Amino acid sequence: MKKYNIILTILSFLLLSNCALYEPQYRDKKTSYTVTNADQIEKTFYLIGDAGYASLGESTPGLLAFEKYLKAHSQQGNYAIFLGDNIYPDGMPEKDAVDRPLAEHRLDAQIESVNSFDGQVIFIPGNHDWYNEGLKGLKREENYFESKLKDRKVFRPAKGCPIETIDITDNIQLILVDSQWYLEDWDKHPTINDNCPQIKSRETFFLEFQSALKKGQDKTNLIALHHPLFSNGVHGGKYAPVKHLYPSQRKIPLPVLGSLAMMIRTSGGVSSQDIQNKQYKSLVRRMSTIASGGERVIFASGHEHSIQYIVNDSIKQIVSGSGAKASYATLANDGIFAYGGQGFVRLDILKDGSSRASYFGSENNEPVLLFETEVHPKRKDYDFSSLPDSFDQTVEASVYDYEETDRTEVYESIWGDHYRDLYGKKIQAPVADLDTLYGGLTVIRKGGGQQTRSLRVKDKDGKEFNLRALRKSGVQFLQANAFKNNYVADDLENTISEDILQDFYTAAHPYIFTVIPDLSDAVGIYHTNPKVFYVPKQKTLGKYNAEYGDELYMIEERPEEHHVNQITFGQPDDIESTADVYERLRRDEKYKIDEAAFIRARMFDMLIGDWDRHQDQWRWAEFEKENGDHIFRPIPRDRDQAFSNFDGAFLGTLRGLIGVTNKFQVYDKTLKSIKWFNIAGLKLDRTFIQSSGKDEWKKQAKFIQDNLTDEVIETAFTKLPDAVKGDSSNEIKAKLKGRRDNLVKIAERYYKYLAELAIVTGTDKDDYIEVERMENGKTKITISRIKGGEKADVVSEKLYDRKNTKEIWLYGLDDDDYFNVRGKGDNPIYIRIIGGQDHDKFNIEKGRRVTIYDYKSKPNTIIRKGNAKVRFTDTYEVNSFDKNKEIVTKNSLIPAVAYNPDDGFKIGVKNVYRVNGFNRNPFTSKHTLTAGFYFATNGFDVKYKGEFAGVLKNFNLMVGAKFTSPNFSENFFGFGNETVNNDDDLGLDFNRVRISHIGVDIGAAKFGRFGSYFDYKARFEGIQVDKDGDRFIGNPVFESGDPEFFKRKYFVSADATYRYESYDVDVNPTNGMKFEINGGITANAEDFDRTFGYINPYLGFYNSLITSRKLVLKTSAQAQINLGDDYEFYQSAQLGQNTGLRGYRNQRFSGKRSFATSADLRYSFNQFKTGVLPIQIGIFGGFDLGRVWLSDNDNSTLWHNNYGGGFWINSADSLSGTFNFFTGEDGLRFSFGFGFTF
Repeated sequence: MKKYNIILTILSFLLLSNCALYEPQYRDKKTSYTVTNADQIEKTFYLIGDAGYASLGESTPGLLAFEKYLKAHSQQGNYAIFLGDNIYPDGMPEKDAVDRPLAEHRLDAQIESVNSFDGQVIFIPGNHDWYNEGLKGLKREENYFESKLKDRKVFRPAKGCPIETIDITDNIQLILVDSQWYLEDWDKHPTINDNCPQIKSRETFFLEFQSALKKGQDKTNLIALHHPLFSNGVHGGKYAPVKHLYPSQRKIPLPVLGSLAMMIRTSGGVSSQDIQNKQYKSLVRRMSTIASGGERVIFASGHEHSIQYIVNDSIKQIVSGSGAKASYATLANDGIFAYGGQGFVRLDILKDGSSRASYFGSENNEPVLLFETEVHPKRKDYDFSSLPDSFDQTVEASVYDYEETDRTEVYESIWGDHYRDLYGKKIQAPVADLDTLYGGLTVIRKGGGQQTRSLRVKDKDGKEFNLRALRKSGVQFLQANAFKNNYVADDLENTISEDILQDFYTAAHPYIFTVIPDLSDAVGIYHTNPKVFYVPKQKTLGKYNAEYGDELYMIEERPEEHHVNQITFGQPDDIESTADVYERLRRDEKYKIDEAAFIRARMFDMLIGDWDRHQDQWRWAEFEKENGDHIFRPIPRDRDQAFSNFDGAFLGTLRGLIGVTNKFQVYDKTLKSIKWFNIAGLKLDRTFIQSSGKDEWKKQAKFIQDNLTDEVIETAFTKLPDAVKGDSSNEIKAKLKGRRDNLVKIAERYYKYLAELAIVTGTDKDDYIEVERMENGKTKITISRIKGGEKADVVSEKLYDRKNTKEIWLYGLDDDDYFNVRGKGDNPIYIRIIGGQDHDKFNIEKGRRVTIYDYKSKPNTIIRKGNAKVRFTDTYEVNSFDKNKEIVTKNSLIPAVAYNPDDGFKIGVKNVYRVNGFNRNPFTSKHTLTAGFYFATNGFDVKYKGEFAGVLKNFNLMVGAKFTSPNFSENFFGFGNETVNNDDDLGLDFNRVRISHIGVDIGAAKFGRFGSYFDYKARFEGIQVDKDGDRFIGNPVFESGDPEFFKRKYFVSADATYRYESYDVDVNPTNGMKFEINGGITANAEDFDRTFGYINPYLGFYNSLITSRKLVLKTSAQAQINLGDDYEFYQSAQLGQNTGLRGYRNQRFSGKRSFATSADLRYSFNQFKTGVLPIQIGIFGGFDLGRVWLSDNDNSTLWHNNYGGGFWINSADSLSGTFNFFTGEDGLRFSFGFGFTF
């Protein structure tokens, strides 16, 4: 009875842990606030969502209360934001649709509620607004708003983009996001990004969001999006207890199935509208990580039919989605307030930087205040009283303290010398008084950057400058590059990881930027003019004194429109960003890149070893010509990585193991690994250089050779601070001269790599694209505009040679394009033609080595096919051009170590080689090689898995192979549920069986968007059992029953697997589900009469039991079922340590069928800092129960069980280990596994 009580208690926790209610719930009912005068409020935002559910002729209680509140309060200049789901259930239908009147009424009811509102009204879309033909339905909704509201632009974000930023005041920024855009299956919406020129991918959206927060990092940022990042309502997995009995809308009681259905819904994430869903989680993780670095960020969302206030670490989440409907909500771990009734929220942002949220319900259609709380406190004022009014003209200062750069010889041999000593040397630096520097500078805001700490300042004429600290932020770099989906910045501060990265930065010369202007002038390259200053804390820095000042800084012009008279920028007509330039290049052929100037700048990058040349490192000088053309020439900036010296044994070893680390090179006369050195600039090179060939690259390299004389180099290096001149600068000069002399060869090498894949783009207008096949493997591509139906101005033209170019991707982009492929040629280059949007026409005279891609839902025309391959699909990624597409091969090597008594210590390694080419799902190909060595048996195994995308439409081709050494061992104790283990007397070896496996397989696999996976494969394998008379397997009974028992046997199998996985956190889930079922048939290849089938199901859940989510119940059930009796012992249904019974030896029981169930109670302690990385530790206790059946008439009634526990460790979701102690009939067993998880 006691056992049953424990089980019932656990089940009760499980059933009630996710329960929610309708009534108001408070974390602290005594929450107090200060009454605020209206003149203290800078701006008020009224937030209401999911309000589109009014019945015909009626409104809703939530909208009526909202309307009355607005009428009672002066609202001039304030904002009313409707947070999506403006029309239930399926968005705006066409005008003649039966349900159109109801849809219009539901919008009218919301419009009526703000008729008296004398402020700005904004409606954003929700998932239900997308449900009526996607973009078409949204456009119909937008048109209706404009017709009703006198063309006011209220349906946002604008311009067809998923994000829009509005500067409300100098202190408030509003960011509007269409979150359903992210969750949609883009393959069903071919035109989803047609009207948004700068955002063509989800990654670009995140970059835009990050950029918006950086620009507004000194402001209060209100982010309005339909889907909440955090919720304690239905979409967050919280349900009323009654749902376990009545899981569906139909009132049919399903006592057990109801609870199972709720577990699947709450843990499985099967709906894209639930936070647990894989796609939804990816949105939440990335946006919350980006926002976590901000000081004053507020998310406001609907979606849930409740009003909630949630504080999750630094994220403040307002949920206001009960404008017309009501549903359950609870507090859970991070909730401060929750109410499952109709209502709305008022958000006041005050002039002192503080903010306050007021939550209102509806009683008798009247607004009732339920809850009020401070969201952000007022800004802290910096105490200026101790700051001086005047400063010395110069000071002695260093970037690092001497102690930070004092390293042992052993340390330097491992980590390198770098330029470490220069960082600890004090230089004589001029002091910058911002009141007088450059005529007086004022601070605009903090600057952005992945590693730099900077301020943006401007002079009295509006010219902007970047003031950047020479001491970089290691934590900032790690957060931006290594942990994009997990905010760890606070946990990494003051750790060895930060110290190592700070030391890593010393590979860059701290003052080398001072020599770049003279070098650039000599070869005609535009440049900024950086200078070194010591910037003391001072009154002009204002509130920024808390983070900035009293250290060395570099100040340089920020290339923007106020600097158009700058000589070193070419005195252009305007200055543009890379994103703006690309948008214009697509827009019209009159916009052109000066390719020669760009190539010269890129060769200069290679000359000085500047490897960090991503697109934000460039600005573009725009020159308008008399004929109307606009020419863009590059302005490089941020030259702090020039002449980098990544020496040391550690980095040298990494360069040999992991390809991408080859961009971190030791500056020398030659340029090694030209591919990886240029990886940051490669995408821009392929996009912007459309017409120039190898001769132009050599020409520009030769120009630099001829003009960068020894005298110029010597003069440039005199600009270094005197204290750092000497051996290191002399060594750099010598290597620079040597690399200059090799520059033409470097240009040839890079062009050879660059030319292997050519990416050619048209414009967003009608283009005539001609491909001419010529002799000797040459292909000429000419892109011209179509005007008046005729071929007109040439946009670009280039001749490609198959000796250099292996493949061409030819994009027509938008509008109606005409592709003409003519000429026979010989041995032609393979061309992929991607038509893009609108009506494209293809006239292919000879289609050899030509594949055409376009949307199957668009009206495209094949005039002549010419034996070309045609791939018309609505796959968005295939048909869209993304300038940021990663086209690169990557290799990663992942070690692991483990132990269990059967295998002893195991050392394993997994090498993953990933190719990202044209067809992806989600990669072009991936090759995984795993190997393990087992010390207890001296055996090893090697496995290979190859995956090739899109070979069979949406399925990837899969191939695999397996090999084990003759010493590789498994266990066998005989068949049956009550076999004996005598290892105490006979030792572990007695039941070990040496088994040699050789196998190959081939099949296909499909990955679902939300975590599902399906594959089917055919397998051929050969298995041989080693005969050992001193072991159990040496019993004569085995050979007497089968004379060929110890001979190699060959098997063929047909196999299929379906798997679905969803976890809130991959490494340490608190909520999640895994379902897998594998089945197939296996036959002896030499005796097909010996054939059997099998089915192997698995179902497991993670469920948090308390609101803190620290206590988690993990449950699972698994089975193996053989159909037929013609299987070998190593093909039997087995139970053991790795198959359900953790307190037993591997393969402890063998039979025809097996079943095991497990339950673990897991507790996670708070994450804490260590000297190296943040660590989280958890403990668990578990119980397993299982048995096997040998036949349908098996008489055994014994169920095997074990119990035990252990602990696990996790570091920043990248390094994890589990340590197990379990005991059963076989005695106490200890095992562990430890390795990287990336």
